[in-house]
Amino acid sequence: MTKQLCIVSFICTLIVSTSTVSLAQSDGLRVSVANMSQDISMLVQQVKTLHLEVEALQRENNRLRAQMEALSSSGGVNAQIAGLENTINRLRVEFRQADEIQKTKIINEVSRQIKALGSEMQTALNSVAKVVSSEPRVEVPVHFSNDYPKTGKPYVVRRGDTLSGIARDHGSTVKDIQNANKIVNPARDLQVGETIFIPIP
Repeated sequence: MTKQLCIVSFICTLIVSTSTVSLAQSDGLRVSVANMSQDISMLVQQVKTLHLEVEALQRENNRLRAQMEALSSSGGVNAQIAGLENTINRLRVEFRQADEIQKTKIINEVSRQIKALGSEMQTALNSVAKVVSSEPRVEVPVHFSNDYPKTGKPYVVRRGDTLSGIARDHGSTVKDIQNANKIVNPARDLQVGETIFIPIP
C-alpha cells in the first residue's frame, strides 16, 4: 500500500505541475485543476485510511496466530485451532478483496481525472491557436531608395532564379535590384517570365 500511495502522490504532483505550465492562460482550467487536486487529495487520504485498516487487520491476524500457538502449546482442542485458521483465512480473503476494490477505484478515478484534464487542455490549446491564427498580419512598409546605378540591362526572370543569384551573375547587388524594381518580397514578387531591370555600375 505504501508503494501505491507513492504512485498516486507522484501522479498528483505530475498533474498539478503540468497543469500549472500548460494552463496559465485559462482561469477556468485553473479552477478545474484546483478541483482535481482536491479530489486526488481525498483519494490519497482514502488510501491512507485503507493502509491503517490493513495494519489493524494485520494486528488482528497476529493476535489470532498467538492464540492459536497458545492453544497448540497448551494442548488445546484441534477444533479450536482449525477454527482460528479458518478465521485467519477468511480475514486474508476479505483483505485482498477490499484491497483490490479500493485500488481499482483509485486507478479509475485518477484515469478519469487525467482524461478530463487532457480534454480541457486540448480545448484551451485549440482556442489559443484559433485566436493567434485569426490575428491580422500587418506588413511593415518598405521604403525604396533611388540611390542605385541607373545603367544596367533588362532581364527575364527564369524558373529557379533568386535575387542573390541574379545579382551575382550580373555584377549587381540585391539591394540595387530591389530598389530599382520595387520588390518587397522576392519569394512573392519575383515572377517567372517577368522582365526586371538589373542596375550595373
